[in-house]
Amino acid sequence: MLRPRLASSMHSPRRIVLLLTSFVCLGYLIRYLPSPTETDFDFSSEHVPRPPRPNYPPFQPPNDVKDDTKEKQVDLGGTEIWSERAKSVTRTFLRAYGAYENFAPFPNDELLPVSSKSIKNFNGWGLTMVDSLDTMWLLGLKDLFHQSLTNVEKIDFAMRPSEYAPFFETVIRYLGGLLSAYALSNEPILLQRAEELGNKLLPAFDTPSGMPRYGVNTESGKTQPSGSMLFAEIASCQMEYKYLAHLANRPDFFQKVDRIMDHLVKTQSTHGMWPTRFNIESGLPIGSHYSIGSWADSSFEYLLKQYLLSGKTEERLAHIYLKAMNGILEKLVFVSPHRNLLYITDANDATPTRRFEHLSCFFPGLLALGAETLPDTIMTDEEREIHKWAAEGLAYTCWIMYADQPSGLGAEIVTFDNDYSVDISKQAWFFHLNKWKEAGQPTAKPPGVGNPDGPIPKGSKGKQDYTLTDDRYLLRPETLESMFILYRTTKDPAWRERGWQIWEAIEAKTRTDVAYANVEGVGTSSPRHQDVMPSYFLAETIKYAYLIASDVDPYPSNKFIFNTEAHPLPVFKWTVEQRQAFQIV
Repeated sequence: MLRPRLASSMHSPRRIVLLLTSFVCLGYLIRYLPSPTETDFDFSSEHVPRPPRPNYPPFQPPNDVKDDTKEKQVDLGGTEIWSERAKSVTRTFLRAYGAYENFAPFPNDELLPVSSKSIKNFNGWGLTMVDSLDTMWLLGLKDLFHQSLTNVEKIDFAMRPSEYAPFFETVIRYLGGLLSAYALSNEPILLQRAEELGNKLLPAFDTPSGMPRYGVNTESGKTQPSGSMLFAEIASCQMEYKYLAHLANRPDFFQKVDRIMDHLVKTQSTHGMWPTRFNIESGLPIGSHYSIGSWADSSFEYLLKQYLLSGKTEERLAHIYLKAMNGILEKLVFVSPHRNLLYITDANDATPTRRFEHLSCFFPGLLALGAETLPDTIMTDEEREIHKWAAEGLAYTCWIMYADQPSGLGAEIVTFDNDYSVDISKQAWFFHLNKWKEAGQPTAKPPGVGNPDGPIPKGSKGKQDYTLTDDRYLLRPETLESMFILYRTTKDPAWRERGWQIWEAIEAKTRTDVAYANVEGVGTSSPRHQDVMPSYFLAETIKYAYLIASDVDPYPSNKFIFNTEAHPLPVFKWTVEQRQAFQIV
């Protein structure tokens, strides 16, 4: 009965017209609708990259919000080619962040850029998103920035009983990222979440010395047992907590982190340096290993930057910074035997290892920043000149580490050659510097500075003066950071071009099907990808590449200071009430 009834109804003129119309529409849809591979991603099958994400339009602030961007910018000069280069860096960010959103969305921490999978390796609070907020703002991606605030509100700082937030990384990446994004946008939710996180991390300081433990459970306040800590881990939280103390008017935030500075003042050695480990029960340094590299780097950075961040009001920090820098330049900086390359290394019991870390390439930028900003009442003219020379020589070597390699990428660690015919003390830069002075300064600059030879030609058997100890490039920002600061402080366009040369190699050699990855084998023309894209690639490396290409400096050093994760924090002044309540010296 059903079939004849359906058949008879289909033969009516009105039904025939409707049916024909339906077939036409169906044919149109089949022809013109995107295929499933264009709109959907099948995570269970072979990965096909999605189309590039759109370039988000700039966010338009309400009429009552003052746009003071122009007041903060310093003209660096440039041409149309640099404008195009800056745009290309923005496209790189959109590609990397778009892949994170597609394959490792919040609350995942980082993207695995080879397998297109995700990982929760830093608390599971959306690390790449938080670390990228101020980069979005800098690149003019204000719409994307404001979209991300929805996820900032959703961050759950709770943890399972067996979990611990690594104090150092959580402070510089999460707390620094939230505070910088707040300083740039004035969005209240960012400050609210920053203060909440700052509170949850405070139990880390509950030790006899007041120095923080390695990890803290943000739910229970339980800390991870640790008898000793690295120098970098205990003395790289002051910028974030002091700025938060200023914003929230919290004496406890200031006093917790400044107590560590008290220990450093009391334990600074006659040569100005501290060992790389501290006993957190007693607050005393341990051992005789000295370094500016991975175990100590940001602690030296924060001595100067705390002083600058609070409007040069905590003067004792500037003095211990200068004493430390002078000691490092005297004890840890050497000249290579053939090419006269200046390099900085670590030392055990006063014996240098001749290892030169990529992480140490932040150091020339720090020296240049100090030489630019320290007042004459603290730094002498001679010290300023020596620091500038060291900055130039070390930055040049950091660039050479990239330019020498077939891949164009710098190695994680190299070991410099030792001239066994010469005592190691006579390879020290200060020995060469003093000899140069005694000779009446026969050249415009001392040995190790202003080296004209350039990189070893590709395929050459010439002596590089070093061997690759760890041939990975981990998407690190330190050399780009120093290229930017050297260009900003000297106005010499060579630093800008060198920085861009490095960036082009990064873009070309670390690019995967969906994003960018750490690589190994920088001594080859085709390094191999590793399944890692650290959040700092978006927070730091891309940011410094953009700043190198930008014709203006939106973060001049008299108005903004970068934390060690490249999160810009605005220079502020302690109020009279805060100086009294916080007992600031």
